[in-house]
Amino acid sequence: MNDLQVWHDRFVLSTDAVRMQDRVAFWADVVCRQLIRAEVSSLGSGRSGFEGHLEQVHAGRMDVCLIQATGQRVLRTSAQANAGDPPMCVIALQVEGHGRITQNGRTACLAPGDTALFTNARAYELCFDGAFEQRVFILPQALAQRTVSDLGSMAAVTLPASHPGGRILRAFATGLMETPGLPEEQGGYLRQAMLETLSAMLADRGLAVRGGQTQLGRYHRARIHAYIRDNLADPALDANAMAAALRISKSHLHRLFEGETRTLSETIWCLRLDACRRDLERPGLGHLAIGEVAFRWGFVDQAHFSRRFRQAFGCAPRDWREAALKTSSLGRERAEPPLPDE
Repeated sequence: MNDLQVWHDRFVLSTDAVRMQDRVAFWADVVCRQLIRAEVSSLGSGRSGFEGHLEQVHAGRMDVCLIQATGQRVLRTSAQANAGDPPMCVIALQVEGHGRITQNGRTACLAPGDTALFTNARAYELCFDGAFEQRVFILPQALAQRTVSDLGSMAAVTLPASHPGGRILRAFATGLMETPGLPEEQGGYLRQAMLETLSAMLADRGLAVRGGQTQLGRYHRARIHAYIRDNLADPALDANAMAAALRISKSHLHRLFEGETRTLSETIWCLRLDACRRDLERPGLGHLAIGEVAFRWGFVDQAHFSRRFRQAFGCAPRDWREAALKTSSLGRERAEPPLPDE
């Protein structure tokens, strides 16, 4: 195998063809340029020397990676974290070997089957004392936070192999790795399903930490979230409408959101923005004006929508749509077989 190969949407890297004394530097240079800038050093390579293999595909505005390597330490310093790189969320699935992820004063110890997440927006340290294999999702933090809002408190927390969600995430990673060039719209749906699975794993861990939430409280919160999703397109959706429809007081409604990372109003706006983002990424809705997309999901002022969208996703709705549709078009072109020679 060559040391570096790029096939359409698949990137493959191996140290096999690199001189032994150059392998760590090669791995640090190329992998950190492909993934996240950090400092890499070898740990416990022994007589066989350092080895590393990376496969990476892009799908649904995220990168999915297979990483196999010998022991190493990966350190992202505070200076690197503050250098202005786009904030990214990293979800690591341990397949073989053991590893440690340290961030925010916590350390997640990973055995095969365990999962943890972290962000490049803060310093972190990854340690693998011996050979290991991971599946990794890397996606913009703005996208992750639409579903998994409290990344800071959940960074470097071990999500154990006993949770069925871990097996589902590994199946997602394997399927996406085997299907490079997936159309952007399909990739976006799969990304959202992956995040919903991760959210379920984090919710279980969060309930264990918080305790004290009654079964009745969980029941009412589930009713509220279902009502919001069913009526998201209604501009009149607010606390008054929900309290009347669900027959609970406004004060009780707001108290039920005290344990969440967003207020009731913020939850509605975030879900509306995410629905608009998905519509902007769909080629079949490309004929709709930006304002029409906004009005489909309960916004009544296009300027207000554009301002909130930029705050949430870092660019204007029009720019987001153009980038998504361009990527989708490229994916379809690659998927089409060549025409036969005349």
